[in-house]
Amino acid sequence: MIEKSRIKFTVSEETGEIIGFVSRPPKGKGSSKLKGVCEDSRYRKKICVLSAKLKGHILPDKLYDVELRPMFKQNGYIVESAVQALFEADIETIVVPKSIYQIKIEFGYKKIYFDPIDGKTASSRTIDGVVKVLDKRDDLENKAEVISRFIKYAQELLRLMKADGYYVTG
Repeated sequence: MIEKSRIKFTVSEETGEIIGFVSRPPKGKGSSKLKGVCEDSRYRKKICVLSAKLKGHILPDKLYDVELRPMFKQNGYIVESAVQALFEADIETIVVPKSIYQIKIEFGYKKIYFDPIDGKTASSRTIDGVVKVLDKRDDLENKAEVISRFIKYAQELLRLMKADGYYVTG
């Protein structure tokens, strides 16, 4: 019986193989679906090893949507298919005139901010900096469209700042 889950793989210190772990919540704790967990999870977990056809195609520390088949006479699962999980981005503009001018991009559990006034890093204070950060991400769905929407919103934000009396470059 094939089951589906999401797993972030890691490299085994013992064998050097790429592995993951899943756990099934106890009965009465909601869903009985398998959940990806860390190796040091306090829950009872089972190991997930890659099928021969997937070896060499999976990267560690990336989230994958997987299909799992129970091992024959063993305590674990074989990963039959794995597709890297992609997240849809939500872009929100936050403006409090003469005070806060920000754009927040959220996808998965990640948040990226564009804050031309109070940004703590160069990558959060400039449009180019945020574009470089977004471009490096490989877990963004429709990356080119997200970047173009961000640029449009950022240019509008800078226009609002200029109208409120801020000196704006670029």
